[in-house]
Amino acid sequence: MPNEYPTILHQWFDEVWNQQKTDTIDKMMSDDTLHYGLTGPGGGPISGIANFKEFHATFRAAFPDIRVTLHDVVVVGDKIAARYTVNATHQGYLNGMPPTDAEVEFTGAGMCTVADGKFVEVWNEIDFGKMYYDLENNKKNFV
Repeated sequence: MPNEYPTILHQWFDEVWNQQKTDTIDKMMSDDTLHYGLTGPGGGPISGIANFKEFHATFRAAFPDIRVTLHDVVVVGDKIAARYTVNATHQGYLNGMPPTDAEVEFTGAGMCTVADGKFVEVWNEIDFGKMYYDLENNKKNFV
């Protein structure tokens, strides 16, 4: 059966984030895969499947209804670049912050290198500042 997605990045965002299929992480990453830009200022890359799954579970617990919409995907050789929009509701703890029921919308962009159908390196630029702004200004659950 041919892949129904135009690129590996389409499959990643749809299955890993929108459908919560964690087994896709195992299929599309290796223990050598590096994800940059997810750990905040001064944080290093997330390395490998187990560490990414931990990040994924924590973020999904905070935003269980997360929806990622992919835009403007560009493929050149073994590199894929894209920008995307994230919509979600803060329903679980995030970095010690209790749930606020705030609706968030923020954008991101990234570039990744792919080899043999798996991510090698992923560089993210995510507007976490906008996410935290929305958390503070759209909160419905005042704690």
